[in-house]
Amino acid sequence: MVNHTIAQYSIEAQQDIQFYYTGTEQCVPGQSWGPAIKQNYKIFYIHSGKGIYRVGKETYHLSQGHVFLISPYVLSFFAADEVNPWNFSWVAFGGGIVQDYLRQAGFTPDNPVISCDRELEIRQCFNKLFDANQQFYSKPLQLTSALYAFLALLLESSQQEPPFQQQKTMKDMYVAQAISFMRNNYARHLTIEEMAHTLGLSRKYITSLFKAAIGTPPQHYLGEIRLSKACELLTNTSLSIKEIAYSVGYTDQLHLSRMFKKLYGISPSQYREGIRLPTSQQ
Repeated sequence: MVNHTIAQYSIEAQQDIQFYYTGTEQCVPGQSWGPAIKQNYKIFYIHSGKGIYRVGKETYHLSQGHVFLISPYVLSFFAADEVNPWNFSWVAFGGGIVQDYLRQAGFTPDNPVISCDRELEIRQCFNKLFDANQQFYSKPLQLTSALYAFLALLLESSQQEPPFQQQKTMKDMYVAQAISFMRNNYARHLTIEEMAHTLGLSRKYITSLFKAAIGTPPQHYLGEIRLSKACELLTNTSLSIKEIAYSVGYTDQLHLSRMFKKLYGISPSQYREGIRLPTSQQ
């Protein structure tokens, strides 16, 4: 008999990081999932046992202490070992800064598996997620706090150069610095030339590094940060769209509206009125 537990919670407002659900399961021999896709990020931590994870053309043979990531809309498959099936816990989440944290922890499109030997602390994080889901008024804060604690453990473990992780390079550091600079300065009139100058690089070089690491040019990434913040202000404040435009770094309301509709397919006014974003943008 399959033994599993799930807790879930949904918050409609756009957030930097968003908890969706968590669970734990003792799988039966050969129990599998997929090939299929998920709509959100989902991380699995293996407490015991063995299994395989297949994504793209790669198959990973995993055991206790391994952590594997399923990314949105990426065809994936996993199965428990026939003799020693795994026991794992998982958490599903999304949000505007999730990709940054995952990359810092060692996850990339070519490297969806890392190691973490902090079993007791990982279990405590999952227990906190379950406990937080039982709260009422403080539930959103406690869930977010527990999720951050879990990701922080993975980031700390990534510094120990686990088997599946590639070492960080100077190029990685430049990209991380660029992301940090944009997140700290998006609200003003920021140019990629200024950012590159601050980092001591040329615009052409940082754009090339950024596209290789993130898959999109820095200007587009900066726009996504601004629009994500605009979503938060549209949901949580009564500021006018003009005031929101200035608050997130756009020179006028029309510029914000044009970029908002280009990325999300609806206008800021429609979003404020309750029209949901397309699933791929949530």
